[in-house]
Amino acid sequence: MAIIDSTLREGIQTVGVAFSLAEKVAVAGELVAIGIEEIEIGIATSREAELAPLVAAIRAACGRKARLALWSRCRAEDIAFAASLDLDVLSLSIPVTDRLLMSKMGCSRREALALVERSVRQAGEAFACVSLGLEDATRAAPEFLDAVVACAANAGASRVRLADTVGLGSPGSVGRLVARVREKNGLAVGFHGHNDFGMATANAIAALEAGAGWIDATVLGLGERAGNARLEEVAAYRTLRQGMGKYDLIRLRALCHRVARAAGREVAPQQPVIGEAIFACETGLHLLGLLDDPASYEPFAPAMVGGERRLYFGAKSGRRAVERTLDAAGVRLSAPALEKVVCSLRRQSEEGPLAAAELPDFARRVASW
Repeated sequence: MAIIDSTLREGIQTVGVAFSLAEKVAVAGELVAIGIEEIEIGIATSREAELAPLVAAIRAACGRKARLALWSRCRAEDIAFAASLDLDVLSLSIPVTDRLLMSKMGCSRREALALVERSVRQAGEAFACVSLGLEDATRAAPEFLDAVVACAANAGASRVRLADTVGLGSPGSVGRLVARVREKNGLAVGFHGHNDFGMATANAIAALEAGAGWIDATVLGLGERAGNARLEEVAAYRTLRQGMGKYDLIRLRALCHRVARAAGREVAPQQPVIGEAIFACETGLHLLGLLDDPASYEPFAPAMVGGERRLYFGAKSGRRAVERTLDAAGVRLSAPALEKVVCSLRRQSEEGPLAAAELPDFARRVASW
C-alpha cells in the first residue's frame, strides 16, 4: 500500500495557486525525504514547456527514490510526449459515466473501450507501469466500469485508479466499490478522492482498508473545489494507526508550511496532524488526564509529528490539575490559598489562560495577597 502525491498536478489546479519551478523541485524533494512512493508532477502535454526541465531537476535532486508520474489524456500525441521524458509511470485518464463521456469527449461506451485499448497499449510500449484513471467511477454503471477495467487489464495496464470526481462517495460506498473491482481482476487498485463533503481522507483510508494498493493525496488537501485527501492526514494515519507507513512524519509540518507559503495559504492552528495548537489543553479533567497519562487524551505523542504539548490554565481548569502542576514545580499551597489561585484563574479568563510555565509565579503572587 502506498501514496501517490498529486500536489504538483491536482494541487495546482486550485484557483489562484501556482508554483515556480524551484518551488516544485523543493516540494518534490520534501516528499521524497518523507518517503512518499509516487509523485505525480503534472499533465502530459507538449504545451507545458516546464515539464522537461522539471523532470530533470527532480531527478538531479532526488535520484530515483520515488517514482515520477504524469497524468495524461488518452491521446496519442500526449502519450508520445510523455514517453520522451524520464518518467516511471504514465497515469492515463478517461471518464466512465455516460454523462462525462458525451459532454467531455463526445463518444459512446464502445468508442471509449476502443480508446482505452489503444491508449494503454501505446503507453505500455514506453512505460513499465501504465495506470488508467477512471474518472467519475463512483457514479459509473457497474457493468461498464467492469468492462473498462477488464479492457485495461487485457491491454496491459498495471493499475486502475477509481476517481470520486465530485466527492459523492462515503467510506462505506468507496470500500464496497474498491472491494468489488479487486474481486473482478488482478490489477492493483488506486483511489482518488475529492473533499466536497469533507470525507476525502476518510474515503482514502476506507479504500486502503478495502484492499486498494494506492491512494492519492495532496499537501494541505489542495485541489479542485474543496480539494482532495490531505497528504499529512493520510501519511500520519497509515503510520500511527495502521502501522503500515514508513513515513518521516516529523518533516510533514515543514512541508505543509512550505506549500502554504507558495500557495498563499495559512495553516490553521488546529489543523489535524500539523496544527500548532492540536496538543494544547485547558480543560480541567483533560489536563489532569494528560498529567497522569498523556495517552488518555492524545491519539499519538506530539513528538511523533514534531509537535509540542502545551498545557494552559484558565477558566476551564480544575483545582486538582492546578495543584498537581504547582506541586511538580515545587510550589505547595494551603487549601485556602489554592482555592484563591483557582478562583483568580477563572476571573482573569478574559485576558486569556496562562501557560503551565507561568502558573507558579502567578500562584505565588495570588497566594501572597
